Amino acid sequence: MPTLVVPGVSVEARFDVLPPLPASSGVIGAVGIVDRPTTDLVGVTKASEVRTLLGPGTETTMPEVIHALANGAREVMVASVEGGSPASVTLFNSTNPADRRAAVLLRCRSNGAWGSQLRAEVRGIANSAGQIVRATLRLLLGSRVVEQFTDLQVAPGMPDDLFDTLNRRSRYVIAIDPGFDNAMPQENTYPFAGDTPVPVRQVVAAGEAPTLFSLVPADGVDPIGLSVRIDTDPDGTIDVRVFQGGLQEEFTNLSMNPDSASYLPYVLLAQSRFVFVQLANSLPAAQALPVATSQPEPFTGGTSPDLAAYQDAINLLADDPRISLIFASVEPTRTNAEVRQIHQALLGHAVDMANRAAPCIAFGSVTANEQGDLGRVRDHAAALRNRRFVLVSPAGAEGAVAGMVGQMRPQDSPTFKGPQLLDLAPATYRESELNRLLGPDFNLCVVETRAGHGTVVLKGIDLTGDQISVTRVADLCIRESKAISENFIGQLNTEDARAALRQQILATFTRLERENALVRSTDGKDPAFIVDVYSTQLDFAQGIVRVDIAVRPVRAIDYVYATIRVKN
Repeated sequence: MPTLVVPGVSVEARFDVLPPLPASSGVIGAVGIVDRPTTDLVGVTKASEVRTLLGPGTETTMPEVIHALANGAREVMVASVEGGSPASVTLFNSTNPADRRAAVLLRCRSNGAWGSQLRAEVRGIANSAGQIVRATLRLLLGSRVVEQFTDLQVAPGMPDDLFDTLNRRSRYVIAIDPGFDNAMPQENTYPFAGDTPVPVRQVVAAGEAPTLFSLVPADGVDPIGLSVRIDTDPDGTIDVRVFQGGLQEEFTNLSMNPDSASYLPYVLLAQSRFVFVQLANSLPAAQALPVATSQPEPFTGGTSPDLAAYQDAINLLADDPRISLIFASVEPTRTNAEVRQIHQALLGHAVDMANRAAPCIAFGSVTANEQGDLGRVRDHAAALRNRRFVLVSPAGAEGAVAGMVGQMRPQDSPTFKGPQLLDLAPATYRESELNRLLGPDFNLCVVETRAGHGTVVLKGIDLTGDQISVTRVADLCIRESKAISENFIGQLNTEDARAALRQQILATFTRLERENALVRSTDGKDPAFIVDVYSTQLDFAQGIVRVDIAVRPVRAIDYVYATIRVKN
């Protein structure tokens, strides 16, 4: 406060430290192979955002994210696992090896060896002259038909065009004209002369360049003075500028990859007010349709990211300290040993974040070939035994269970609550097997059907046998204590400051007690929590304030023992 020279009054206002907002709970972190990888965490709150931000193929490689959102998860933060290559298959226009040409290249939207499980089957539809004029394409994953597109033709611009239909609607593959694979348009300024389409040709090393696509003035646009400038960048992106009496539109960083959100034809069709695109085909119309296959054609060439890529993606989850539940979408082609290594990386991250006062719980599931073998389940559980890991059965159900847990209050137990498994079948264990799986050796979180209750989590426990809700309440207390204490960093270490710190912690834990997250002992003698804030003389000299807290999280009822006495 400044010193007064002239007699008067000087008043200074000092503001108390504001209490923080309640700590967030239930934000989920997920790692896996995505259609359109990014280097940053991407937050999604609904399935449509998964398709828009991460690509349609993410629904097939990370179905657990869709399961989590369907079960009420408030937000899922996705970290991309980078690396690998996509599987593909080429469909030909003739069965005669002498004159057949590649008609359609089907390429998986997402990388990974999982694509080698896909097969493509083509069935032709002939006209009265016996010529194949339409085709039905079926995609099989293993022996199951996952997608079917009927009565397609190769007719750019038509609603049933084979390439456009697959590129817009398929969640598994994109369709590429093999003659235009990795094609780039020629750099040039393309002026319009009337309403005639202006061909944009492909860049080729030698010979005559075929038409890649054509530009057409949009409806109602005067073509006089209209021109389009196309430039290509060294990184493989394309810039398009539309001129008419000066620059009217500009589209940058476009791509010729149909799986990209910046696919040039789609961007111009959706956003340009002056021009639209007519796609071309490298083969004559009579030869552009694939011939019927004698048997489903397998995809080949897909490779998966290595385990180090999974570790890098898991490390990325640390960028968002709000995340309190995590899981990994693991390819079904991974070996049991690889799945356990990925789960161990998740567990290591959860333990590390707990040490940083941003604790989280990791979820994983047994593999499909482990599920019915109790010996393999025991080995999986033993490799991960920790209160910060929940091992779920059936295979692939970790997203559904994590999503259900995420939308619940921390003090609520998932025991006998029903997750939506969507396309997954619940586990089916005999009662004698459940006596072992839910006991002290396995501690599995089993999702099974119970008469009168539907499909439920039989016992919401981690691999140590403790209730998930107990750990979540303890984690909430850690987050709340950290958030409150951080606001006092830099304040003077006075008795008043320590008292204010203690009062804010007491107020927060009192709220948790009133919400039944913290409870008194069953006899009512011990309080729900104890808080002590102090600083010894040595601590004072070192700028340290110590906070000792004891809490009693509420526990759910897992068992009821009833005794009935029948009197005469």
